[in-house]
Amino acid sequence: MRTRPTTPTPSELREKILDAAEQCLIELGYSTRLHAVIAERAGLSRPTLYKHVGDQSAILEALFQREISRFFVVLDPILRGRQSQLQVRFVDAVVFAVQYARGHRLLQKGLRDDPEVVLPWFTVKAKPMIELGAQLLTPHFERLFTPEQLFGVSPAAISEWAFRIIGSLVITEGIVDTSDEQALRGFVRSLLSIAFIPQPDVHIP
Repeated sequence: MRTRPTTPTPSELREKILDAAEQCLIELGYSTRLHAVIAERAGLSRPTLYKHVGDQSAILEALFQREISRFFVVLDPILRGRQSQLQVRFVDAVVFAVQYARGHRLLQKGLRDDPEVVLPWFTVKAKPMIELGAQLLTPHFERLFTPEQLFGVSPAAISEWAFRIIGSLVITEGIVDTSDEQALRGFVRSLLSIAFIPQPDVHIP
């Protein structure tokens, strides 16, 4: 007896659309008229695309938000690592984030071929990402820092400071070769020496 195919939920449809959009952008670029290509590849009508995701701008925003959420999922184990030294763990997280971005095909495609589309998410349109980062990272910082260390400095401010470092290292070239992990690690440590992160001898119990 044949079983009827199950109807995908709205959430599943949205993920299917975003998966197709991601492949289209990587293969064809950010200037591609996504609805026509996605409709063909995903076997969906254009009205369905508009209903579940929206216009081209909304698709790009949804993809960006999805990738940021995925990034924080893989960053979580770094922040929960066994390394007891707070400064080392913070450096680990920044280095991981920069190298993760360097290896991200969708992001690198945009930075290389269509920077005018991608760069605003790190600059003039960065506020939603900064707010999401603060929301997800604040519990980590509240756990990692003592109340004395956080006196006068909010976890959200630390999160935003980290975002600005990471974003700058991802989108701009400078004196440090971000493909060289040791050079990148040394550079981030040097930044911490002039920042508000506690000194290297501070340990987490």
